[in-house]
Amino acid sequence: MTSYSLTALASYALGSVPFGYIVYYLATRTDVRTVGSGNIGATNVGRLLGFRYFVLVFVLDLLKGLLPTAGLPWLAGRLGLPTPAELPVVAALAAIVGHNFPVYLGFRGGKGVATSLGALLALDPIACAAATIGFFAVFLVTRYVSLSSMTGGVAFVAAYFARTADPWSREHRAMSLLALAVVGLLILRHRKNIGRLIAGTETKVPLRGRKSGGPPSAQPAGKIQPIILLSLAFAAVSIVAGASWLIHRARTPIEVQAGPWNLRETDRESTGQQRSTRVVFNDQGDKLAVMCPRYNRVLVYGVADDFTLELLSKIEVAGRPMAIAAAGDKLVVLQRPANDRKHLEPGWSEVFTFAGSQVGPRITAGYYPDDLSVTPDGRHLLVLCSGRAEGDADKPSPELTVLPADFGPNAPEPLGRVTFEPGDDPDRLTVSSEGTRVLVSLAHSKQSIAVDLADPAAPVASGRTDLAADEFPYLSQAPDGDWIVMPTGRDSEAVVVSAPHSSASPDYLVMTRPDDSTLEIVQVSPRRTLGQFPVKGPFNLGGTETSGLAYCRSRSLLAVTTKPGTIHLIHLESRLDAADRVAATVPAR
Repeated sequence: MTSYSLTALASYALGSVPFGYIVYYLATRTDVRTVGSGNIGATNVGRLLGFRYFVLVFVLDLLKGLLPTAGLPWLAGRLGLPTPAELPVVAALAAIVGHNFPVYLGFRGGKGVATSLGALLALDPIACAAATIGFFAVFLVTRYVSLSSMTGGVAFVAAYFARTADPWSREHRAMSLLALAVVGLLILRHRKNIGRLIAGTETKVPLRGRKSGGPPSAQPAGKIQPIILLSLAFAAVSIVAGASWLIHRARTPIEVQAGPWNLRETDRESTGQQRSTRVVFNDQGDKLAVMCPRYNRVLVYGVADDFTLELLSKIEVAGRPMAIAAAGDKLVVLQRPANDRKHLEPGWSEVFTFAGSQVGPRITAGYYPDDLSVTPDGRHLLVLCSGRAEGDADKPSPELTVLPADFGPNAPEPLGRVTFEPGDDPDRLTVSSEGTRVLVSLAHSKQSIAVDLADPAAPVASGRTDLAADEFPYLSQAPDGDWIVMPTGRDSEAVVVSAPHSSASPDYLVMTRPDDSTLEIVQVSPRRTLGQFPVKGPFNLGGTETSGLAYCRSRSLLAVTTKPGTIHLIHLESRLDAADRVAATVPAR
């Protein structure tokens, strides 16, 4: 059976658990379907037993939507099953259908409000926050759960479509259909409640429990008062106005001046993968690869002439991707075996075209591979492995392996190798501009090891130094003209940017500041900060934590990835060039 069918069956089985029926029976020894409205949901239980029981059943029903949607795709990945991007959507739909049509009660269930909220909470927490606000804003005023539920459903759809740039793209289509289906099903299941609201016979949920021995509080509560309808209409208009403001704000590009540069965000694209880390351009800068380790895939985007992104291909890999690197027109993906097999088998690299086609066989790496890089001349591939530093004394020592970047029908053989002390825990590679020096950052000791690569066949560890704990990356230049970006103890990445109209000189650094949700632009000499570019979240309202950074010199483009799974594309334009273009448009006197 496929991961789709297994996930759907498990999610349906969990969604079918009738918590309202169970809670009411345990409290009264009576079948809730024979009293009140006859529904098994939180609303009927709350009307009969009081607000405490409404909250209890509501939370339980919410969890049976939330947990399968969030947990079953993760479990499928742990079991080595394929985890396509649409799998959480399948789990969500199955859980909702299970609540509405439970197999345990002859396919007669509830209306799916809480279960839908839980499932959608796992898929889009921000839109669910809007739905929750809409629900409780109406409920606290009217205490009509039916009206509150429908309001919340409409608020979710409005918030989802307002913050999704292209809801009918291949990445978002399944979620968009689910959102519309859920609110449509929600309204359909409340059709009798709508009739009672119009007739004035709909009942309310009491905010306090009924007295012991008293009759159930399930009497009609009268028609909705006109003032309430006017208030709700005013709230709806306010929501629409606020949504329009948010959409305008979201579509306003971020632009910052920093020294000789104008930095302008040209596109922002959600990967739909919930997490993205490493990012790399090809040599021409017309393609961009993004690593998504949670779902064992790499996404490749085309970069258009107007600096916008378009998804070209998804590269599914068998292992967990650890690092990616561009080698000319090829993409190299370093992987660890999935799940517990990573303790038993060595890792490997695979080579692909940017169109997604595999090139040649797997290239065996060592145990617990961590990072890889291609030297600036494109001739050598560097692979870093932790080996026994991960805690298994039977594994080889940590090592850095040098291979030729010759990707043909046969896997390349190692040219050279340097091993480190068993207690070292290699983490990241930093290669100098000439490719003759490498720094290996160590995860636990907060040190770096310098490796001399002047002879790739005989690499030599030439020393080690402590990482600066409180500094951001900085540039170190050698007397022979070679230079390298020095890593530090901070979780920050940096790229070198040359001055306008200059050769590939290291004039500026652009670095991530994950804690501040910004990029910092720094002049190298004398060192000074020129400005900060904010990396914003949805609607440009808040920051988001950066996770990867890449620079394409030929097109003056920065690509920034974030932990929530978004790519930000930023164009660097020389202010001198812009001034020259303005001057050229002014007629001579």
